[in-house]
Amino acid sequence: MDTYKEKIRTRTNLVSLAAIAAAIIFLVLTLYREHLPVLPSFIKGFHIGAFIGLELFAAFYLGKYMRVRHNETAMKKMYIAENDERTALILRNASMLGMSVILIGFTFAAIVSGFFSPTVFFTLMGSLLFVMIVFYALWVYYASKL
Repeated sequence: MDTYKEKIRTRTNLVSLAAIAAAIIFLVLTLYREHLPVLPSFIKGFHIGAFIGLELFAAFYLGKYMRVRHNETAMKKMYIAENDERTALILRNASMLGMSVILIGFTFAAIVSGFFSPTVFFTLMGSLLFVMIVFYALWVYYASKL
């Protein structure tokens, strides 16, 4: 259980670091907004919402990890839930199906958008290539580990 306790400590540090980095980046970009291009208000609203969502997500996980860290029973329960083979199999199957749907959706959207807007076409193609590169890189990585 000491290994899992260290794993939780590492997660807590990484989530804290991500939350602090996001806050600093958001603050800097907000302070220097007059030097940046003028954005429509819905994009500014999206930025604020995404930042608040990220910070709430981080606060939720930090609270969860802080509560569990000092309670051996809760930590054991969390460890069992994380290492449940049935849950891992469900997640793996859902991920594979989801990846297939994403790849087919991006491909179809890129083809259709090519008839209307080169900008949208290249954006979708870039997104499709990025997803494919990440997918195949992870595939090769995990295949080499086995």
